[in-house]
Amino acid sequence: MGEARQTSEPPVHTTYIVCNQSERRSPIAAICVHSTETLDIPHSADDIRSVRNWFDNPASDASSHIGVDGDGRSEVWVHSPKKAWACLDANPFTCNIEFVGRAAQPKAAWEENQIRMGAAWAAYWCVKYGIPAQLGSVRNINGLCVCSRKGIITHKMVTDAGFGSHTDPGPNFPLTDFIQKVQWYKKNGWYVKRGWVV
Repeated sequence: MGEARQTSEPPVHTTYIVCNQSERRSPIAAICVHSTETLDIPHSADDIRSVRNWFDNPASDASSHIGVDGDGRSEVWVHSPKKAWACLDANPFTCNIEFVGRAAQPKAAWEENQIRMGAAWAAYWCVKYGIPAQLGSVRNINGLCVCSRKGIITHKMVTDAGFGSHTDPGPNFPLTDFIQKVQWYKKNGWYVKRGWVV
């Protein structure tokens, strides 16, 4: 008998908690997607380890909640009740997913297993924190970054609101497909022990 899908436990992952994190004092309202701007190495965990090592270096002044590489491998770096340092003024209200890849890469370079694993994680947080599985938005209100619509946002949306200069995960990231997958996993669940979440 196969493993049943479920929505109460996180998808399959490894854990390596990094030093760059702090207390969260705001409710979680959005899930922000990023690209690491690093090489995605097929069939290797070296890509995700290198990003993790950078986030575990105090000099980087950066981190994220999880990373997902092209093989669909995920690793937790900051537990979601804590604040990761991923998107400046939006850090207090976001859970953050770092996709190993580059903002300039073509759409075909975004791997299906990577998008599915990230979507399962987003669905998990949607269930856990009551976030709608929809496109979210942020606004600059009197110099404060405010989540004006709960849901899934990109780092570029934070930049467009006037905070920082990042453009990830890039114009070719399959955001619509990603959100549709989040909706599917939120409704149907995911596996927590298998290597993949398909």
